[in-house]
Amino acid sequence: MNICKIYILIFLFAFIYFPSKVDAQLYARYEIINGDTVPIFDLPLIKVGGEFSKKPVFKNKRQSYKYRKLTAYVKKVYPYANLASQKLNECEEKIKNNPEERKKAMRNAEKELRKKYGKAMKRLTVTQGKILLLLIDRQTGFTTFELVQELRGDFSASMYQGLALLFGSTLKMNYDPRGEHWMIEDIVMKIEKGIL
Repeated sequence: MNICKIYILIFLFAFIYFPSKVDAQLYARYEIINGDTVPIFDLPLIKVGGEFSKKPVFKNKRQSYKYRKLTAYVKKVYPYANLASQKLNECEEKIKNNPEERKKAMRNAEKELRKKYGKAMKRLTVTQGKILLLLIDRQTGFTTFELVQELRGDFSASMYQGLALLFGSTLKMNYDPRGEHWMIEDIVMKIEKGIL
């Protein structure tokens, strides 16, 4: 296959793969190769094969079942963790110039989230709640305990921590993507890459 046919295939691929990004008028860079004008397009990088396209190797059927179940749970709670991270970033942006407004901005964000997603959050199972706490730590860099402590104070954070302990959990969970929580990390990476 000569080089011109390869360029034509790439050109056609760009129109098929990215139809919404192509306007009626197309302006492209080009290069003249052996007297032929060849358009040049920058395509996004994609990972073919590699660690995220493969299913992890499991020790037994029980671990495989756990992975499938975790996949469903992570898909359900990952948007909430992303939303929490987004709201935290919005608060940080709002208070960048006015640090005294931090608690007020955080409380407003909390009220907004409760109003919009409170009912859905109450329907989460205990396991889904634990996964959400881990993903919040992953997305924000803060444990849930630290976020509650900053928003509500030490006493409230301790009260919520005590309540979490009654349900066999903790608000001080640290996300460990290479250790204990490798399955969750694998699933999240696949979600972010568009594989799941």
